[in-house]
Amino acid sequence: MNILLIPYTWHRHIVVGLFCAGAGLLAWWALLCWIVALGPSWPPAWDGAVMLCALGTVVCTTSVVGESSLRRRSLPGHLLLATSSAAISAGLGLAAYWLWTAILAPGILAPLVSFATENLGMFRTGLENGASASEIRALLEAVSADVADPGLVSLRYRLGAFVTVGLATSTGPAVVRKFKGLHYHLAAGAAAGLLAASVWHLLSYVFGTDLYLASAGASITWGFVFGAFAWPLPDELYAAWLRVLSRERFGHRVPIDSLDRAPTERFVGHYPTGLDLFLPSSAGVSELHVSVVVDQDQRYHARGLTLEPTTVHRFLERLDLRYDPGKPTPLETRLLSGDRLVLGDGANSTVLEMIMLPRQED
Repeated sequence: MNILLIPYTWHRHIVVGLFCAGAGLLAWWALLCWIVALGPSWPPAWDGAVMLCALGTVVCTTSVVGESSLRRRSLPGHLLLATSSAAISAGLGLAAYWLWTAILAPGILAPLVSFATENLGMFRTGLENGASASEIRALLEAVSADVADPGLVSLRYRLGAFVTVGLATSTGPAVVRKFKGLHYHLAAGAAAGLLAASVWHLLSYVFGTDLYLASAGASITWGFVFGAFAWPLPDELYAAWLRVLSRERFGHRVPIDSLDRAPTERFVGHYPTGLDLFLPSSAGVSELHVSVVVDQDQRYHARGLTLEPTTVHRFLERLDLRYDPGKPTPLETRLLSGDRLVLGDGANSTVLEMIMLPRQED
């Protein structure tokens, strides 16, 4: 992935998701080729564990790889983070699958068996066939045994495994990111497992119980959901610029963000010294016309500093920022990428545009 090739549009929110979805599909394809060409080297009971843990590990590690690529990390650091994430995700994924299949799933149904036996009257009221206590016990014990059987392929028995492995494998990226956004990683892992299981179940009906294509759809879903929600592309990889669109000094631009990412304020006008963006007075610009400030949370605001016309243009909105002498502070508004500042009025005016570019261009 290359940050210079990702423009600051709404598409940036799904770039990491698409990247991880492709990795999930490749993981499914590689595992399928391994099974067909070489044959599985594990017992049949481990098919589900290998499939889910391999998918979760590859997807979560790809998220870390994508971040390292976008941040232009060095190769040793890149490999260290990816290897650490993969090891943690794989280990916890296998442990979580075993924990669910062998302990949690049967353990969740065991109290139901006891409760049904001790409170048979409550159950018999709602049963049309009037089942006996022994029949209820036998039914619940059979369900408990089915959940613990790794060979049964059904959503009702495998849903918990998908979600549990999704939670476990999402811990790897959270650890290498120093637990920053841990709740987002865990929520994304659980959602990825849940939606992947749902797609897997649905496609198995659409394709006539073809679990190969159903697993491919589940792999894509798992990768996209986790990649898009665990670590979406942050705005900190971009920096804002003021670009001149008018005839005078067309294309000239100045950065708004400072190199140390501290809060800054950029001033625009035709005063001969001390300004960040100098524009001639013949273009309708006052000595000190407008300023753009960025805070520590990378939010941008424009402030009108003159009585001359100063307008912010955006979709379905026009804002007048000219200075009001009756107020103690200048008027200001939030600036977003693509907003335009019109300084002056009529033909004698200057148009500035606020644009977001990858920070590597600073």
